Amino acid sequence: MKKLNLYLALIALVLCVIIIIRKNDLTLNKLATLMAISTPTEVFDFHSTDLIAQQKLKSKFSPTPEFKIPGLDGISYDDYRQIEYKPDVAIWKNLALPYQLHFFHPGHIYSNGIQIYEVINEKPVEIPYDASRFNFGDLPLSEDFAELTKNLHYTGFRVHYPINQKEALEEFLVFQGSSYFRAISKGQVYGLSGRGLAINTGPKDKEEFPIFESFYIKRPQKTDTTITIYSIMNSESVVGSYEFIVKPGEVTTIDVRAKIYLRKKIKRLGFAPVTSMYLYGESDNPILGNIHPEVHDSDGLLTQNKTGDWEWRPLINPKKTQLTRIPLDSPLGYGLIQRDRKFKSYQDEKLKYHLRPSVWVEPKGDWGKGNLYLLEFTTNLDSDDNVTTFWEPAVPPNLNEGYEFQYTLHYTEKSPKHHTLGKASAFYRGVDPLFPKEKVFTLYFTGDELKSLDRKTNLNAIIKNNKIPSEHIRYKIEKISELDQWRLQIWYPALADESDWTVYLENGNQRITETWMYRDGLSK
Repeated sequence: MKKLNLYLALIALVLCVIIIIRKNDLTLNKLATLMAISTPTEVFDFHSTDLIAQQKLKSKFSPTPEFKIPGLDGISYDDYRQIEYKPDVAIWKNLALPYQLHFFHPGHIYSNGIQIYEVINEKPVEIPYDASRFNFGDLPLSEDFAELTKNLHYTGFRVHYPINQKEALEEFLVFQGSSYFRAISKGQVYGLSGRGLAINTGPKDKEEFPIFESFYIKRPQKTDTTITIYSIMNSESVVGSYEFIVKPGEVTTIDVRAKIYLRKKIKRLGFAPVTSMYLYGESDNPILGNIHPEVHDSDGLLTQNKTGDWEWRPLINPKKTQLTRIPLDSPLGYGLIQRDRKFKSYQDEKLKYHLRPSVWVEPKGDWGKGNLYLLEFTTNLDSDDNVTTFWEPAVPPNLNEGYEFQYTLHYTEKSPKHHTLGKASAFYRGVDPLFPKEKVFTLYFTGDELKSLDRKTNLNAIIKNNKIPSEHIRYKIEKISELDQWRLQIWYPALADESDWTVYLENGNQRITETWMYRDGLSK
């Protein structure tokens, strides 16, 4: 029976192709759509997507088409936001489903057209570009705009769901630009971005930006609490198949499954990358006289190794680009965290940095040995995503085999709930007028256990510096009752050199806080 079905499907495909050829209307897009619809696949799933990726691998890389429309290409972000997708024509608008799709138009910095398919009854059907789905505000469109847009593609899409109120569908997920995507949980606003892959990300290498060139979005059922999205990644160096199972809610999660095929050897291949922005924080001076006390999407990198130890590295806006390598064996997780949630720390009602999401990357399975990288480059602009973290396995993928990996992204408020140790809540750099030849760090630690301790408790601070002998370091630790936190002050000789700090607190012989790790002398 299966052979008969295959035979009949092939006959139907040939007949359709003949009909289109006779009408002189055979295009690659239409042929691809026909092939996708006619393929006798019982279930369209990750395996189906991976078969498409393997076919891509057999052919020479061909970039996605670029659409640079006069009057739209290169316009400012504010002007680009005038191009609004009409809510009344959202995909699934009249189907009483929990999700809806809107699309992005070419313009601003987004010119790469992508293909978007809706998977209906396990069959992918392309959603073609339609200019009538958009309002263009007062943008000066050229007279030949209708002609120019005949062959356009969308540059991305966004997903709407009742994330905050049961009756109101709101945007919570976006895919647009290279392999970038963003998501939020209930009560949050957009901040940092996930990425499909990081290629040669570093200070001295020419970075390559692979593109999610096609998406296959499964039409959800009325009772679905998740939405499933498949994608094909393509670039000069890699081909990849991706599955995103997205569950919006109090803590939105994205289960990511990917399989990467290399077209050629790559110097540095980064998995599960997360990109963010750090301009300055409480330990820095405002940039260019900015009126806001702090400006950042994230303020630290949190990691948990296989033994369960937690390490916190405050982010910096460095004097020059820094790439920090953190060796890890079978990490339990890592993430860029926005730990400071006080509005008064930012005082920005428009951009709302205090509501930006943190993202915790939780590996599925044993990732083995490798390195977690943290890239930070200098900037004076809050529009620059100048922070990226990613995982590189110790054993690189084989050119002749696919490399599969899985992880879950948790769009949390602060740190993961299972991080129950005391946490570094604030950090200040300064000088003490009584000791002009010394510098001073002031750290605040908080947490349930720390709050429960009496101020007379004798805590110990374990402090190490790779350049300064311990006998030249002195400290004072005390509980600040008004803040319900413990304050640690560290005095040390002023150095011109860079140095690395490692600090944590003990109660008796028991460690009660995460390890605070800081690279002194690098921040601008």
